[in-house]
Amino acid sequence: MLPNIRIGNEVVGASFCPDDGHVNPLRLLRALHRGFLRLGGQYRSCCEVVNISHEYHRFTAETSGGNFTAPKIVLAAGHGISTLAPMVGLRVPIRPQRGQVLITERIEARLNLPITDVRQTDEGGLQFGTTEEDIGFNDGTTLIDTSRIARRAVQFFPQLASVRLVRNWGCVRVLTPDKCAIYDESESHPGAFVATSHSGVTLAAANAYRAAEWIADGVTPPDFGTFSARRFDVPAAA
Repeated sequence: MLPNIRIGNEVVGASFCPDDGHVNPLRLLRALHRGFLRLGGQYRSCCEVVNISHEYHRFTAETSGGNFTAPKIVLAAGHGISTLAPMVGLRVPIRPQRGQVLITERIEARLNLPITDVRQTDEGGLQFGTTEEDIGFNDGTTLIDTSRIARRAVQFFPQLASVRLVRNWGCVRVLTPDKCAIYDESESHPGAFVATSHSGVTLAAANAYRAAEWIADGVTPPDFGTFSARRFDVPAAA
């Protein structure tokens, strides 16, 4: 299945699913943005929401770039949800987790399968990683972790030892207690919704279709209630 690359001797097994795939998140974001604008949406950058009020079945988001009013409002602001959710009667337990990745120079296409720790982008570069670090909102990088990521990639595919690294970075994930998505509508403020998860890229199709239809039509899809934050309201064992 990987005729153009040698697998390391330390690899003793693997799993495969024909439905696995991956996308370039920058290209996906651009496509979603174009579709959003084509449907009449407006995108306002650098508009920090400082308050949300609710009156006469309408929500007003007070931002640094002016006020915006609508009959429904969706909180999809990553870690900003922690501040915004209580304003509309929602409880959204989320926490930060850092992940680090490495990017190589562009090389000829070799990896035509999505692999968890090593994958090749459509532009030719390879991405190595990632880490799972519960250290708050620190999005820096560490030599000990990036070295481990690179060493693991070479253990998988020894040929990659000669490929040059060009950059690395850390970023902060948005995680729920069980790492699964939260989709909820406020009981005290009907019309206020929350949608949050890691990863928004992985769940882009669900967000763009199922979640969007749920918010627009007000009809909850089958089994969608499973993703309510109420699933965390379980008493502790005595």
